[in-house]
Amino acid sequence: CPAVCLCPGTPPRCPPGVSSVPDGCGCCKVCARQLNEDCGPGLPCDHHKGLECNYGNDLQGAHGICRAWRSAGGWSPVRRCVVQTTDWSPCSRTCGMGVSSRITNDNAQCKLDREARLCSVRPCGQRLAPLQCTRTQKAPEPLRLSYAGCRSARLFRPNQCGQCVDGRCCAPQRTRTLAVLFVCPDGERFERAVMMVQSCKCSFECGPLNDV
Repeated sequence: CPAVCLCPGTPPRCPPGVSSVPDGCGCCKVCARQLNEDCGPGLPCDHHKGLECNYGNDLQGAHGICRAWRSAGGWSPVRRCVVQTTDWSPCSRTCGMGVSSRITNDNAQCKLDREARLCSVRPCGQRLAPLQCTRTQKAPEPLRLSYAGCRSARLFRPNQCGQCVDGRCCAPQRTRTLAVLFVCPDGERFERAVMMVQSCKCSFECGPLNDV
């Protein structure tokens, strides 16, 4: 390493997804080397991605290749997961609590799997005024969500979809997923993903919601 660090006046412009890290001497910022790229004291690997310089049989430690270190021992290649996720399916019930699902590989194993969430488009047994589809209605007062005889630990005032006046169904257009803690009469507690409606729209293609 040099006795005095001499670095460029401007920091390096690294490609998207590539970290800017200190060089092996701790002097200047450089673009981190990526998987299977050459590395060395002045060309460090991207430690943010779990990469280290594997010098192999180079006893002088001058030239190596970036590899992912596995704690169980040995070097292993990094498998980059391209996340694939389908849209959430329509809620299984026209009123009350139902289930919505999707397929995603957004998990540690990068394996396609079914993911489910509870959903409620509107309460049962409640008359809703027409022309209220695009303007989502909030529950009249805060309430606890019910599922399998258990109730949510906290109160919610969820949005509800109304009705359409031209024969179309009113279905959620934008939603978000919230983790909700449920408490049962016997004291058991569990957490479930629950759909929260953000906006609704009139449509002819709403699956079971066309029954409304």
